[in-house]
Amino acid sequence: MNSRILVLVVFALWSVFCWRWYVCGIMNACDGADSIEMESQPSTLSETAPAPADQSDMQVASQPVTPERMEEVQMETVEDQMIIHFPYNSTRKEDNAAIDAYMTQLARQLSASGEKVTIHGHTDFVGDARTNYPLGMHRATGIRDILIRKGVSKAQITCKSSGDKNPVASNDKPYGRYLNRRAEIRVGN
Repeated sequence: MNSRILVLVVFALWSVFCWRWYVCGIMNACDGADSIEMESQPSTLSETAPAPADQSDMQVASQPVTPERMEEVQMETVEDQMIIHFPYNSTRKEDNAAIDAYMTQLARQLSASGEKVTIHGHTDFVGDARTNYPLGMHRATGIRDILIRKGVSKAQITCKSSGDKNPVASNDKPYGRYLNRRAEIRVGN
């Protein structure tokens, strides 16, 4: 009888641990000290000046990507690509003046040069492959549709999705998952 009680206690502790890890760690739904404080603002970045049309100068003066702004769409230039980071379960792009300015400049560059662009969508590991792959593709095609509306030929744009297969940060913390929810835009592939 004692072994059954021990098994039940261990199972109960394991269940509580797993529940807390899921609710606080993955879903970031705890109000305790473990969770990251998030600003309660609309999802926008501060406006920045539009980037020059020349690709070598196509740098957008945006704020650094920070954990305090995980409820916002943020972007950064890394090596030879622009990366747009998304809030949880989001595909929003249009609510950001800096991203719109970048997309306008990119569309002008692509229309003038005829270069090709690859847009690669990614997600964090929350959910499963059946939902993450389409969400990554939806992020990529959403950006493609913006470029098409701005005059870029659909034939110049390639969209891909890796879903949750290529993380750039640990999925153990909310900020790592935020960094993994991204679309990478690379010109000249």
